Amino acid sequence: MRAFSQLLDDLVYTRSRNTKLRLIGDYLKETPDPDRGFGLAALTGTLDIPHVKPAAIRGLIERIDPTLFHLSRDYVGDTAETVALLWPTAADGEPEIDDA
Repeated sequence: MRAFSQLLDDLVYTRSRNTKLRLIGDYLKETPDPDRGFGLAALTGTLDIPHVKPAAIRGLIERIDPTLFHLSRDYVGDTAETVALLWPTAADGEPEIDDA
């Protein structure tokens, strides 16, 4: 999923439509399944993960002080982004994720 996050970052900072199309094409050529399918679904707005609802995301952050969470949520404006920003990191500063 690091390739997908890099694609999104590149798309945000690219102005040319043709360059954006090339970036998407390169991503689809180079990325194996199932990540390619998830990426395509996310780009087209058809990604549906039925078990990931706002309540499930809030459940991930139960260890955080409720006041800190609510203040952070008000500042950031999005629950999922707030959870991502408050997610614990490993000793080296990288997020603790399984990206295998």
